[in-house]
Amino acid sequence: MSNTNVNNVDQIRELIFGQQIKEFESRFDELSNEMKALEERLSRRLDESVSKLSRESQRATEALDQKIDDLAEMTQKDRNKLKELIDTTDEAMQTQVRNLKNELLNKLTITRENMEDESGKLREELERMRREIEAVLNRELTNLDNDKISRNGLAEMLLDVAMKLQGSEAQTLIPVLETEAAAGE
Repeated sequence: MSNTNVNNVDQIRELIFGQQIKEFESRFDELSNEMKALEERLSRRLDESVSKLSRESQRATEALDQKIDDLAEMTQKDRNKLKELIDTTDEAMQTQVRNLKNELLNKLTITRENMEDESGKLREELERMRREIEAVLNRELTNLDNDKISRNGLAEMLLDVAMKLQGSEAQTLIPVLETEAAAGE
């Protein structure tokens, strides 16, 4: 088609649809402007929401980090307290063990010394008793040489020696022996 025909068709279209097209275009422009305004509002709201979420997320992250730091600090303090308690308990137990060991060694030393003292006393006592027995035996042997000893005298002497060995006195048994000897004669 020629240029004039195209122009004619455009003019006819303009006459038939011109007002409607203008209204459509106007309405379309309005809708386009409203869409842009709506898009801008949505974009602003989205930006605000993203910004708000970002701030809240940042605050929540900071609060969480703070809680984690606080928990880590409390855990470290608890560990330190437990370590101190263990160290203190360990030191106290070591001190108690040392004290008990020293006390036991002291008691053993004292017991050993007491046993040595008792042993010395017993040796001295045995030596004294041996000398006494020798003296009594020597005296009685001397008397035997001089006199003939009666059975009662010999029994008395042996009883006296036996009693001294036991640590008793023979004097308590002499009347009993004399009574028995008198009954036997």
